[in-house]
Amino acid sequence: MNQIFSLNRWLLLTRKHWSENRKKYTLGLMALTGIMIVWFIFNIIMEPYNAMDESIQYGTYYIGLFIVGCLYGSTLFSELSSRPKGINYLSVPASHFEKTLSALLYGVVIFFLCYTLIFYVADFIMVKIANAVSYAYWEKHYSDGQAFSPRKIVNVFWGNERAGRVNINIFFLFLLSYFAIQSAFILGSVYFVKFSFIKTALVLIAAFLFIIMFTGKVLGSFVPIGGFSNGFSTYHLYSDGDMDKIIRLPEWINSIVLFLLKYAFAPIFWVVTYFRLKEKEI
Repeated sequence: MNQIFSLNRWLLLTRKHWSENRKKYTLGLMALTGIMIVWFIFNIIMEPYNAMDESIQYGTYYIGLFIVGCLYGSTLFSELSSRPKGINYLSVPASHFEKTLSALLYGVVIFFLCYTLIFYVADFIMVKIANAVSYAYWEKHYSDGQAFSPRKIVNVFWGNERAGRVNINIFFLFLLSYFAIQSAFILGSVYFVKFSFIKTALVLIAAFLFIIMFTGKVLGSFVPIGGFSNGFSTYHLYSDGDMDKIIRLPEWINSIVLFLLKYAFAPIFWVVTYFRLKEKEI
């Protein structure tokens, strides 16, 4: 039998995980649904004339996704924080790769699908209610001089924004950022024994501030006055406030850098999580 991955063994592991956590997951999904509905009701009460507008729907989805997803990701290897549970977890007859893959299945794939489904169920119901409330408010206050515009259910995966000469899907970038950040919290749940969510958040904040400071103060002092344009391969030099020179590297450099920034972080953190779990000792 393959010591790294066996489909039958991995399926047994995922079933074991579900049987041990199904009550917790079910209650968690019910609580998440309730919180979303309560928040939407609060918005309708506070703004009956503008209830459930696009910003509320987008903000609810993505803010909730980042908070709940990262919080859940930081608990995927919570058994390792306790010596008895950690010994029991590591002694399960499955490879470290299978354990990592099972955690990613529940923490990344299934969570994302369930969260999106819950959001749209709650959003569909509350948009209908919000339109009824807003229409009643419109009839009472604005029916003589302003047309009623009902709210629509938004597509949280699509939104165009122009950056330079190209259109980008800003929400796709949000999703990529979410998976990258959540993967860091998943890694933190293996690295840190206690308070993994808080410790991982502090590490990410410190890393972000360091990158900003290093880029602005250190690297900025080595390059002439100017700025990047249309990606990382074109740099404009300024002289006396006027643009007079352009330094352009091959376009493939810009394409590779953008590809890595978009897609590399999450897989890298997942791979590091696997090797860290493989070296874990209780």
